[in-house]
Amino acid sequence: MENKTEKKEFGSDYWDWIAEQPGTQNREEVWRAHQKEVYRRLKDRWAGEGRLGRTLKTDLYDEAVSPHDLISLFGSECDCVVGTDVSLEIARVAGQRMAQAWAVRCQVAVSDVRHQAFKSHVFDQILSNSTLDHFPARVDILASLEELRRILKPGGTLIITLDNPWNPVVWVRNRLPYRVLKRVGVIPYYMGVTLSRPELIRALESSGFRVCGSTAIVHSPRVLAILTTRILAGRGGKRVMSCLQRLLWAFERLEGFPTKYVTGHYVAVRAVRIEDQED
Repeated sequence: MENKTEKKEFGSDYWDWIAEQPGTQNREEVWRAHQKEVYRRLKDRWAGEGRLGRTLKTDLYDEAVSPHDLISLFGSECDCVVGTDVSLEIARVAGQRMAQAWAVRCQVAVSDVRHQAFKSHVFDQILSNSTLDHFPARVDILASLEELRRILKPGGTLIITLDNPWNPVVWVRNRLPYRVLKRVGVIPYYMGVTLSRPELIRALESSGFRVCGSTAIVHSPRVLAILTTRILAGRGGKRVMSCLQRLLWAFERLEGFPTKYVTGHYVAVRAVRIEDQED
């Protein structure tokens, strides 16, 4: 399967296969609950005023594998929220989960983020959380940013996060063979190239965005947290898991330090689509 997926460049066939793997559903619950809380606080800081029209989320993996989704978080104050994914299977499972879990008007579409299946200027807000860091080449990230700008309304907001290449764990991980990391269980799926905060800001500005804010989020040591959770999940009980959650949140205080772009697992940027003469 590895050779087949490499030939497919980890596209839709690969993510369909990932969705069908045993143990995909409801995995890493404590970690995902913690991560959702991090994004909730980010949203509270960066949310615009008033009710939004349409919001797009650029992948549905979180919604397919866990109840701790982000689409309900960012779509709760919108008239319409759309979730899209390159994988038909992930989109199908996510759609079923969301229909059962919450009542916000939501639509699901299958689309490659590099070639979005939407008309221009249709969304008021886009959330792209660690979607563009699963490609094998930077040209894919740049193409995706161009497409996100195209489908965003002038003045619309993009909130984007990518793996932080300045984080030592991410730096080492990206230099080790994917097959080895997958075999030992360090990562559940392919992780691709990414951009540092300055590189992401330059790419956004070159694509026609005005950057309004940036930070680094998720400072808890992800690998250690997930391994600890797996060990304690069946034997620790609610009290132990609650202590683990408090410990994870204590690490998030590192965002207030000058070293945040080293300790954070993701770089996060808020950008607004600007108009140009062609618009």
